Amino acid sequence: MFKMLNKGLGLGLSLILLFGSVPGSTAAQVSLQTSDSEKTLVNPSLLDAEGQIQGPEGRLIVKLSPGTSPEAIAQSVQAELARKGPLQYITLALEPSRIEEVMTKLKAIPDVLSVSPSQQMKISSSVASTAVTDPYYSQQWGLTQAQVPKAWDLGATGDGIIVAIIDTGVDVGHPDLQGNLVPGYNAITGQTGLTATQDNNGHGTHVAGIVGAERDGSGIIGVAYQSKIMPIKAMDRHGEGSDDVIADGIVWAANHGAKIINLSIGTDTQAEILYEAIQYANDQGCLIIAAGGNKDEQSNFKTITFPAADPQVLAVTATDKADQLASFSLTGPNASLAAPGTDILSDYWQDGSGYATSDGTSMASPFVAGVAALVWSQHPDFSASQVRQDLEDSALDLGPVGRDSSFGYGRVDAYWAVKFAAEKAILSAPAQVSWAGGIVQGDPTQTSAQVEIPSRAFGTDQKQTIQLSMNTTTGAVSLPAGVNPVGEPLELAWEASPPVQKYLQLSLSTDPESFAPDSNRFLYIYHWSGTRWLKVGGGMNSGTVTVGITEPGIYQLGSALLPQVTRLAGADRIETALQISQVGFPDGADTVLLARAEDFPDALAGAPLAYKKHAPILLTNSTTLPESVLTEIQRLNPQQILLLGGTGAVSAEIETELQSQYSVRRLGGANRYATAQQIANELGMTGEAVVVNGDNFPDAISMSSIAAQYGVPILLTAVNDLPQETDQLLRQLAVTGTVVVGGKGVISTHTFELLPNSFRLAGQDRYATAAQVLKAFPPQGGMTFLATGENFPDALTGGVFAALNSTNLVLVSPTGLNGGEQNVLQGWSGKKVFAFGGKGVVSDSLLDQIQRMLQ
Repeated sequence: MFKMLNKGLGLGLSLILLFGSVPGSTAAQVSLQTSDSEKTLVNPSLLDAEGQIQGPEGRLIVKLSPGTSPEAIAQSVQAELARKGPLQYITLALEPSRIEEVMTKLKAIPDVLSVSPSQQMKISSSVASTAVTDPYYSQQWGLTQAQVPKAWDLGATGDGIIVAIIDTGVDVGHPDLQGNLVPGYNAITGQTGLTATQDNNGHGTHVAGIVGAERDGSGIIGVAYQSKIMPIKAMDRHGEGSDDVIADGIVWAANHGAKIINLSIGTDTQAEILYEAIQYANDQGCLIIAAGGNKDEQSNFKTITFPAADPQVLAVTATDKADQLASFSLTGPNASLAAPGTDILSDYWQDGSGYATSDGTSMASPFVAGVAALVWSQHPDFSASQVRQDLEDSALDLGPVGRDSSFGYGRVDAYWAVKFAAEKAILSAPAQVSWAGGIVQGDPTQTSAQVEIPSRAFGTDQKQTIQLSMNTTTGAVSLPAGVNPVGEPLELAWEASPPVQKYLQLSLSTDPESFAPDSNRFLYIYHWSGTRWLKVGGGMNSGTVTVGITEPGIYQLGSALLPQVTRLAGADRIETALQISQVGFPDGADTVLLARAEDFPDALAGAPLAYKKHAPILLTNSTTLPESVLTEIQRLNPQQILLLGGTGAVSAEIETELQSQYSVRRLGGANRYATAQQIANELGMTGEAVVVNGDNFPDAISMSSIAAQYGVPILLTAVNDLPQETDQLLRQLAVTGTVVVGGKGVISTHTFELLPNSFRLAGQDRYATAAQVLKAFPPQGGMTFLATGENFPDALTGGVFAALNSTNLVLVSPTGLNGGEQNVLQGWSGKKVFAFGGKGVVSDSLLDQIQRMLQ
């Protein structure tokens, strides 16, 4: 999941609930009209000659268990079978006065899984003018503001991408659209083909034009002018439609090649049938984009409406020409992106083809859909999640820094979206690197070097460029005793006022003449801090070493001897942490992290920060500092000590004792979630995060060294809900992608869906989950570290040491490796094996077994 891992009227649609009950019409057996929409069947007796819904006003949406007869269910409650749709749903028609009575009867039937009244949807039009007849590209201000023409200049046109417009249909004869239309579906009648989807309202045509009006020298130009529009008619000539019909349209689009689905509908409650249809389309790889909603005196909506509020949907708010939030646009925590939505000119239908201007989030949503099509046409191998993350990463941040309730991640920007998704530009040092990032290469004596700068590494200013230089230097202090220099020291310099917010990836390579592969010496990159050389990372015995860096200065490739022992262990967890510190940081450290030994949540999030600070994690008793720990701190001679957790974790007395000799700061909140929040703020990395259960330690431990190497914070959550502290941090750090570690028993589906662009690594137990982590993030370095999966302090402090060696932790049970871990490790031949902890937690026999396996 990490980068290195593998247009409408008004709001568009307002939902109005039908509270009526459906009355007893006769439940005669009916012959339903079939269509090619998979399982959809429509009762033609309930449609008028123009394909509009008629008959009893009441509708009930019923979900049946597989194999249940829809006809029998309808007959049992004396209702008409209106339609049989996908996902095992049927619609019953009856008089409104019977709704409550029939719902009660249906809920008592075992084969009825759910029943609810149908929700009626209605568009809200605000057309300013339909008299325009000349080409109006110059009036499409949103294209210029979101830099769409510059994206076109990069070759992005939307070619090959199908965008489904689920709306009132599309004017199939409109000169701006007819060349870009593909066969669609009338979800009201169950009919397919273009003629069945003819717009008789105008709203759908307006939305379609924003996405894909042709670039043909007349009329307007769509954002993705070579994309294909799939018209799905789910709303009638009055701009009204029901949830079962719209759900049918979503499923049909997903089954017939749509990559992007635009929804301009809204209500303050989530209909189950729509939720399942969206989930189905999401599972089919579709990107679903919806209007956030407009303030409406009739509906009195207060926040972003459903389906936009569904976490699976990209919710869009509207901006004006001054990049301010449009006065009518609803806001809320579900906002993902903003887009132009005022005074929008587009195609229209009103008793014939034409044009119109309109305001609404209905206009903003298809604008984002068009930009998504531009990106996807350039990268057809992308997943929907990758496209969405790219749009959110590249947006112009407006309002408070990070994700906010008005603009989401910011106003969509087509040019930067295409640039961010493209391969990084390769430049020669010295070089200026744009907001999209790039790779700067140099060729110092005996060592080839390059620095990869990720997009948005220096913050949110689109106009900022980074001047980066790299030069060999001869004035550097010699490396520590026992470390042999490889090549010349390299001085990196860049000018930027904000601190680095994503690791710059420094790669130094060597050739056989400067370093011959040696089984006893491994390569590392060191950084001169001004007082000492700090080991940044490495652990390779040849080739290229790549590490994440955040500071300019002098860097040097060097070779160091491997540890002379295969086990790092002390008499207890505190002493084991000291052993790891002494072997991993033989030359001291500028920073030391200190956490309590008795409990682990405060330190779970510490590994990424320790790695960034090139610091060990030491353990202490909560109330008193052991003499051996103080002795190790004195040996390390740090400039600062960071205490993890509140005074209940590391006492005020310990803090006072250390303050007599050192600069001490505490990173601690009212609870473990707040402490993790403070640690992540200190880390200062944006864009991505690892999320684990705050009560389930092995999942966090198995991911700790990986998160450290990538500079990604570890955030904690509860099983069934996202703590406020974690949610705030996700927004503040503009997190657009999360790796969730652990199954549904430790992080529920509900919590998972609240996380941005989430990807889950999970197995049946802690060891199977650890195996999935190892498979997803195989080690780059030449070492493997073992730790017990039954108790975690050894792995907690050892995770930083593993990260310094570009590898990860293998959690083992007392009975040995599980099948998944064995399969993964069999591909790691040649790696040196070390254990954290004594023989009681990782036995000699198990250590020997894995050593033989990897020989």
